[in-house]
Amino acid sequence: MELDLFVDEERAAVDGYTPGPQGSLTAHATTGAAMDINVDVAIVGYGPGGAVLASLLGQRGHSVAVLEKFPTPYNLPRMSTLDGEIARLLQHTADPAEALRDSVPQTTVSMYGADGKLVLVGDWSETVCGHPRHLSLHQPNIEAAMYARVDACPSVQVHWGAPATGVEDLGDRVVVTATRAADGEQIRVNARYAVGMDGGSSFVRQAVGISMDVLHRHDDEWLLTDFDIIDPEVATPAMEGHLEVPRAYYWGPNGDRRCRIDMRLLPDDPAEVRTHEHALGFLQDKAGIGPQSVRITRQVAYRFRSEIADRMRVGNVFLGGDAAHLMAPAMGQGACSAMRDAVNLAWRLDLVLGGRASASVLDSYGPERLAHVTPLVHGSLMNWSLAVETDPGKAAARDAFLRSGAVPVPPMPTLTTGFLQGTAEGSPAPLAGSLSPQGRVRIGERSGLLDDLVGFGFQLVSRIPVAELLTPAHTDLLERLGVHVVVLGQDHVEDADGTYRTFLDDHGLVAYLSRPDFYLFGTAATAEDLPALIDALAAALT
Repeated sequence: MELDLFVDEERAAVDGYTPGPQGSLTAHATTGAAMDINVDVAIVGYGPGGAVLASLLGQRGHSVAVLEKFPTPYNLPRMSTLDGEIARLLQHTADPAEALRDSVPQTTVSMYGADGKLVLVGDWSETVCGHPRHLSLHQPNIEAAMYARVDACPSVQVHWGAPATGVEDLGDRVVVTATRAADGEQIRVNARYAVGMDGGSSFVRQAVGISMDVLHRHDDEWLLTDFDIIDPEVATPAMEGHLEVPRAYYWGPNGDRRCRIDMRLLPDDPAEVRTHEHALGFLQDKAGIGPQSVRITRQVAYRFRSEIADRMRVGNVFLGGDAAHLMAPAMGQGACSAMRDAVNLAWRLDLVLGGRASASVLDSYGPERLAHVTPLVHGSLMNWSLAVETDPGKAAARDAFLRSGAVPVPPMPTLTTGFLQGTAEGSPAPLAGSLSPQGRVRIGERSGLLDDLVGFGFQLVSRIPVAELLTPAHTDLLERLGVHVVVLGQDHVEDADGTYRTFLDDHGLVAYLSRPDFYLFGTAATAEDLPALIDALAAALT
């Protein structure tokens, strides 16, 4: 079980909040008290999802206006973990070294039952997409690195302290209005498309009439406390979950030299349970870390939400992140899912705005993402249910069940519908929708992770030369889309650690085609299958 928290709705009231440095404002006002802006895409909300979308679109030269209701970036932690897939995404949306500064791999999670004894140990030691499967992180580092990348894009305007006040889809454009809190200035953004990445209380979602399916109404409250470890003799703790009755709690790293405790609050708790003093004593009692060894940086009480939007698009307005799906933090996938939404939508918008694909490629964004994220919302809810059992007999039965080993750790869901190569029966082709690998390669004198060397976009990775197998129409399509054609071999791209050779061998393939968001579009088992793979891509684009 993992711990992730991304509750931007409450951040202004968080004890200990101090604003970080303000990002650059690059909007140009017209005369008077109003500002009129014409852009390709308007983004409402500048958390991790909004930052990914702004970064990817801005780097492709598309004009973007970002409206963020809070006046400055938030310099305190929320989410505490991300996976290898999202670490790979940071290679393209930020300086990855800066984004992942102070992050540490999480290789195990230990769960203890109501009797205080171990019930299971989760093994997270493998790699995904060229990175550790799970990383503990400091979220402000990730956001600051993405904000820096966005600020370097002249086509992106970021408006802090400008909550959206209106969203109107006029068919040929979407008009998003906002009012700058500092001076009351009115901002009117005319955009081809608008995206609401504005959190669980999403103004955009309400404005376009999208409803949320409430899977469970949570009435239990939890108290989260973040600590900086200031004693050099104290190690960053490993992740642990304690399913005690009646108060379950977790502790674990929140990046290097940081940790957090998240504990369930009980209805009859005295007020002192919500104090810093109690949190320090609880940390010492449960984790053995004394109050002199840490400094509290943040404390917040919150309730979980398990909700899914009925759709993620109305006309030319899209939703992403917490605006479209809210989950308990037990799987650590809330913010990761927001960032998946953003990259999924970014490459589609890039193709459409650049005239390289029809607008129909946007149609599968919502169904594809909802089908992928729904199992995560349900899985997080199931993990929550394990932690809130208050009946001692039922808790003992739960612990025995967990110790039996009969509970397999479910794999991350794959894409099951959408922009994928299909079979004659209409289902996704074998492996389509699963994550593509990433390994270290050598290209001439350069070496490193493949994405760092070739950049963002589609990748056609083949163990055989492809030029003589494709028609001029195929080659023209690959060039027009900017597909990175990677031919493995000493005279081409050297597979330095064998990642690609192993993947192709294991699945009996000569080639695969991956999408810009790292999911496989399709594969080719033989050389004769390659033209059909490119034909399928052409069909999907139109």
